[in-house]
Amino acid sequence: MVKILVVKTEDLFKDHHFEGFMPIDEKDYIDYVLNNHYYEERNEDLENNPEHTQIIPYVWIINPLLKKVFIYQRSLGKDYQETRHINKYSGGVGGHVDEEEHGGDPIVHAMNRELKEELIMNEYPDAKFIGYINDDSDMYNKVHFAVVGLAETHEDVQPTDDGIKSGSFYSVEEIEQLFEDPNSEVETWTKLSWPHVKKHIQNL
Repeated sequence: MVKILVVKTEDLFKDHHFEGFMPIDEKDYIDYVLNNHYYEERNEDLENNPEHTQIIPYVWIINPLLKKVFIYQRSLGKDYQETRHINKYSGGVGGHVDEEEHGGDPIVHAMNRELKEELIMNEYPDAKFIGYINDDSDMYNKVHFAVVGLAETHEDVQPTDDGIKSGSFYSVEEIEQLFEDPNSEVETWTKLSWPHVKKHIQNL
């Protein structure tokens, strides 16, 4: 039985509800999550229960020297049982926060674990939180809340065999073309957070 970190949806948005992307400095949701979370068994019932919101770290990888961003295509791996993810382009690496996350901040621990499980790097960078994503457009997105991070590296990055079909660094222009291509399926969270990642790259 796998248990994952959740919070009560009603309490999470008690003071402020938003749709889309919210910059990190507008509200400290992380502090609320760290002080009010609990764990529920990950199953189909939880995926369809809007009373609980599942917290998902979601990290973009950028190369600040080259001003490029790591973009990958999802495959069916350990954490992508949902067929909706297969073949979609994504800029964020992430997953659920397990009950077994030990030591300090469980969100940061889960974020670091996901990077190591899905990407091959000599050194794994620490991520800086830049914002949150909330999307109530359908039940799947409604029960998930993203804590978006940005991690910088000067290294090459290779995907593992688990959950990622292919991945590479792209320039801002290349990503814009990719996302505008009608034949490209892009994850909703990637679309919502990309403008803010792009702004960061352009300000380097």
